[in-house]
Order: sequence, then structure tokens, then C-alpha cells
Amino acid sequence: MKRLVELYRPGCPVEILLQGWDGAAWCPGRVVAQAHPGVWVQVEDGGRWFVTNGRRIRPRPGTEAHDEPG
Repeated sequence: MKRLVELYRPGCPVEILLQGWDGAAWCPGRVVAQAHPGVWVQVEDGGRWFVTNGRRIRPRPGTEAHDEPG
């Protein structure tokens, strides 16, 4: 199994699963940094989250984890 730092490079468009008062939701963002064992993701509202659980991050629909930023 690949580690998150091997799957998601800075600039990759992703979605992360965030839990709120009204339930969980997938939030679009971009990987902004790698920090073993996880990655830092900045979501559209400007918040940054450190993700270490592979079940809480996925490539944004229509993209792949290894896509170049753009």
C-alpha cells in the first residue's frame, strides 16, 4: 500500500472528508505540502488540514492524484 506522500504531491486537486455538526462532507482542496506520514491540504475556504488517513482523502472527481498542478 502506498503512503499518502507517494500518492499526493503538492498541487494535486483532492477532496477531504470533514466532519461537521451537520454530518460529514467531502470538501475540495489542493495538497499544499507533504509531511511524512501525511499531507497538508488547503480547502476552498482557506482552512488547512493535515491528513494522515487514506480513507479521508481522494482525488478530486475528473482528476487523478498524480496530475500536475494547473
